[in-house]
Amino acid sequence: MVDKIKVENLSCYYNKKCVLEVPYINVVQNEILSIIGPANSGKTTFLRTLNRMNDLDITYSRKGEVYLDGKNIFDMNMENLRKRVGMLFAMPIPLPMSIYENIVYAPKHLGLVTRKSDQDVIVEQALKGASLWNEIKDRLNTSAMKMSGGQQQRLCIARILAINPEVILFDEPCSGLDPISTAKVEESMIELKQKYTIILVTNNVKQASRVGDRTAFFLMGKLVEIDKTDKLFVTPQKKETEDYITGRFG
Repeated sequence: MVDKIKVENLSCYYNKKCVLEVPYINVVQNEILSIIGPANSGKTTFLRTLNRMNDLDITYSRKGEVYLDGKNIFDMNMENLRKRVGMLFAMPIPLPMSIYENIVYAPKHLGLVTRKSDQDVIVEQALKGASLWNEIKDRLNTSAMKMSGGQQQRLCIARILAINPEVILFDEPCSGLDPISTAKVEESMIELKQKYTIILVTNNVKQASRVGDRTAFFLMGKLVEIDKTDKLFVTPQKKETEDYITGRFG
């Protein structure tokens, strides 16, 4: 197994107050790593560090290193990093344009495609990757704003796939979705790990157990435990982990 991401001695601060400490964590290529924990445990801060979105916050600072394929992400060009590490947020935010234009917007902006035939291929492949093609292939020129919430979230997955990243970060992608839409997003994630490395932050413990190859538990800004998902949910090593996954707190 090859490490896609490696985090070493990471500490994150807002206004010089430490909000996250992760001595070491690795993410294996083509796995889904689920990250669970109660609110304010540092999950999203960790995720946003991996593609340097936290750098946009002037109150943020950090110590430690993050490596992508063995290279330090803090030495990389930020735009190139975000081509390689895409991120999906909790609330789907489609652009106010057609479904088709939503998907080709980023590839066109980045100069990845110019010919219409190439754009057509990207749209079809991205929508198939997001398990959405069969539902909307006959209305690609309609407004993305008319899609259901679950479809909009999968459209946002397709937009990420259109730039062909290597890693996809999911930040509570199903928090506003109904069970049927949630199941479709989870099915997409499981299929996508054949090609991509996925890190999923979720408040849904059952979701973590369904899709995660390994699971990490964060509490009060610290990494408490990480293990294979089936082992962590059956025989956790730490009492705090057991208390959380059994619903005693959180």
